[in-house]
Amino acid sequence: MDRPIVEAMFRRLWPADRLVATADQLHAAGLGTRFISDGVRMGLLVRLRRGVYVPRYRWTGKPPWQQAKIRLAAHIAVSHGALVYTHFSAARLHGLHTWDCPADIHANAGYQSSLRGSSADVKLHNFEIPPGDIVRKFFAGIGTTQFTDLARTVLDCAMTASFAQAVVIGDSALHHGLTMEQLNAALMAMGGRKGVKMARKVVRALNALSESAGESRTRLIMADLPIPPPELQITLTVDGDDYRPDFAWREAKLIVEFDGNGKYFDYTSTPDALIKERERESALMEQGWTFVRLKWKHLENPEQVCARIFAAYQRAVGARAA
Repeated sequence: MDRPIVEAMFRRLWPADRLVATADQLHAAGLGTRFISDGVRMGLLVRLRRGVYVPRYRWTGKPPWQQAKIRLAAHIAVSHGALVYTHFSAARLHGLHTWDCPADIHANAGYQSSLRGSSADVKLHNFEIPPGDIVRKFFAGIGTTQFTDLARTVLDCAMTASFAQAVVIGDSALHHGLTMEQLNAALMAMGGRKGVKMARKVVRALNALSESAGESRTRLIMADLPIPPPELQITLTVDGDDYRPDFAWREAKLIVEFDGNGKYFDYTSTPDALIKERERESALMEQGWTFVRLKWKHLENPEQVCARIFAAYQRAVGARAA
């Protein structure tokens, strides 16, 4: 069958309410087995799991973290509600930042022996989860699924992930409304479970004021500096406008900004917002503030980041004392 015909059929008949679709759903929409096979062979469909597909145009070019969410949607499509998603998978379902986290799917099967066997990218757990730690939610294009609540998700990740991965997830959860009181209560309920010591360390390091994975990573890197810790997201008024730098030392008039966020204000278009951002920065510099700007590539060399900030802090303090 000709590629243009197959492509047109998929675009016209793909179930409008599905991000990914099972073979049965495609059959019900009028796309038979031959169309599906031709679509895979021609590269129009990506087979995510046995019997689950996504159109190539929804897959190609997506960053890894978005592809991880699509793979999770494919697993949900075939789990039939029998699993509770946990760890990184639950974090993705909550919409949390999952910096540098593997795309493996984590789910709890309880003690259902029939679900023990699975593919290499699925980590099945079999511990007991209290009903109060489980949320059930409908996702457009995916369906209804169960996953651990925010507090349980953060702690599960804290006990198994790297320290930096877990802090990024925990900061994001606090930014999504989780409170430290809820988190500490959940931590107490964990008792002596393996990994609790690391979870306590992660919880102590969290900060709800970090608004992105990059800000969380920057904060952790700066924790090694032999200078006072910065304030986060303080409000500075410049020419009648409020400006909220990521990190600031008032006594030194030093600001550190992480620029990998697309973090601009007032819902204006990016070019206009960027111009306003730079105008505020210029006004602050006229008031004696200095800036260190960081991007993702800089965070790959923490020692260099620390050296830049330490040198900038010393210069700023020296200038204030002169």
